Amino acid sequence: MTRLPLRTPLLVSIVCAWAVSPTALSAEEPMQVDLVQDLHWQDHHFAMTNWFYRYKWSEPATQIDTLAECGYGGAMLSLKDDPNRLKMLPAYLAALEKHNMRLTAIHARFYIEDGTYPQVIKENLPLLKDTRVVLIPSVGSRKKLDREDPKAVEMAVKILREMSDDAEKYGLGGVAPYMHIGNWIETIDDNVRIAKAVDRRNVGVMFHLHHWQAVGNRNLDKLREDLTRAKPYLMVVVIQGTDQDKATHKILGEGSFDMVPLVRMLREIDYQGPLGTMGYTQTGDIPRKLDRAQKAWEQIKK
Repeated sequence: MTRLPLRTPLLVSIVCAWAVSPTALSAEEPMQVDLVQDLHWQDHHFAMTNWFYRYKWSEPATQIDTLAECGYGGAMLSLKDDPNRLKMLPAYLAALEKHNMRLTAIHARFYIEDGTYPQVIKENLPLLKDTRVVLIPSVGSRKKLDREDPKAVEMAVKILREMSDDAEKYGLGGVAPYMHIGNWIETIDDNVRIAKAVDRRNVGVMFHLHHWQAVGNRNLDKLREDLTRAKPYLMVVVIQGTDQDKATHKILGEGSFDMVPLVRMLREIDYQGPLGTMGYTQTGDIPRKLDRAQKAWEQIKK
């Protein structure tokens, strides 16, 4: 795909490699973000480090060693705005370099009332220079402001444009807010609406299956509609094992939700960014579970 500089007025047309359904994205639909990572989901499967919340959390090198042994291509670091977590960033970077793995994304966090994003994140940006990592901020509101309040939208846009500027300055892959139940950006619709308001080529959206389900979504037609609508802005996809009738935390390959239709939808819309799996709430033999999830992904992908 041809990539254009940030803020260029030209649009990139995507030619789908597979036949699409009537509701899927047309070949003429323009991309609104630049995918600078070169991490296609068919070739790059990453894991969120929330897999390790209850297993060797204080040992970043061990975490990345485990992911490498299981065959993952990268990691999404769950650092948020916690200074103690961000202190682990150099160790993560060294371990990823050791295994020739990519730093796919970093889960950050800010609150729109603060007027800016946390200084502790800004201070660590030089370490990330030219990594092309995508910053994935949870966007919260301390006062629980209405998600469509123009003033609240203006506040969020200001901070996301600041992140956009810094991402460009340091050679990062962009910014894609975390859709998360209870956050100010909660749904994929919230995410797309704010991305349009920000109007930057390096600010898009992430899609998270669990949080898509957590707000009550179950229907596969709705999933297709949401992914199609998000496609021009879609930068990152996160999935995990779950059930069809409720949002559950399971490892990939387990649960009654069939991942194959979701993967077919990604092909139909010609999604070209990375895909990862999360392991939030997982306990016990994490290396074995990560191995099972990776092997399940290889089967699902086929």
